[in-house]
Amino acid sequence: MADSPTLSIVIPTKDRPDLLVRALRSIAAQSFRDHEVLVVDDGDGRGAAAAETFDPAIRTLATGGAGQVPARNLGVSLAQGQRIAFLDDDDWWEGSDHLAAMLAGGHPHALLYASGRIVAEGERPDAGNQMPFVAHADPQAIRRDNRLLIPGVIYPRALHGNLGPFDETLPFYWDWDWYLRLFAAGVDFVGPLSEAVRVSVRGDSVSADANGEARRKNLERLAAKHELGELKLRNHESIARDGNTTS
Repeated sequence: MADSPTLSIVIPTKDRPDLLVRALRSIAAQSFRDHEVLVVDDGDGRGAAAAETFDPAIRTLATGGAGQVPARNLGVSLAQGQRIAFLDDDDWWEGSDHLAAMLAGGHPHALLYASGRIVAEGERPDAGNQMPFVAHADPQAIRRDNRLLIPGVIYPRALHGNLGPFDETLPFYWDWDWYLRLFAAGVDFVGPLSEAVRVSVRGDSVSADANGEARRKNLERLAAKHELGELKLRNHESIARDGNTTS
């Protein structure tokens, strides 16, 4: 591997070592190998320990429980790759060709994105069900809905040099905010380039109904920041269930 790998894969994790190992296995299965993996433990340390046991070459970091957005910012700040990808600890990439497919076309200055499936897991009565999620982004649609999957996005790390870190005042909508900032800066969005992303939805997911009121308040903050007007409270699961429409 070169001193500066093509890709840095950042995995924020909190007290779910078994799920983290699944995510790491999906990375290990990839045919594309010019990458580094950074596991950012926002919990009790079990994630870092599991990562080090899985592969001593994985870089592990700790936040002391600062939260998922500070964890991502920490990972990005210490990443050495030319591009950044995220893989949350409960998500994974299906098959071996996802990264190769994403990076095959070049586009060194663009954000690349993939489609995939939303997978119900855990104690949910519909555990095992899957719904297709067709990713999409354009300057108009992104102002109505976030139809990009976090583990389906790859973008140049250098963008943070101009646009700064993720907004830590938006713990539920930091990603949507980031995409809006990128569009405003004139960054191209290219995709979908893969359908291999698998996003777990569980009872304790950030986007679960239990977080509805907090998400609503955060959505209002996002809308005010970008002058988006009134937005409908949705998540990736509801978008997939509605057939990926933006109305």
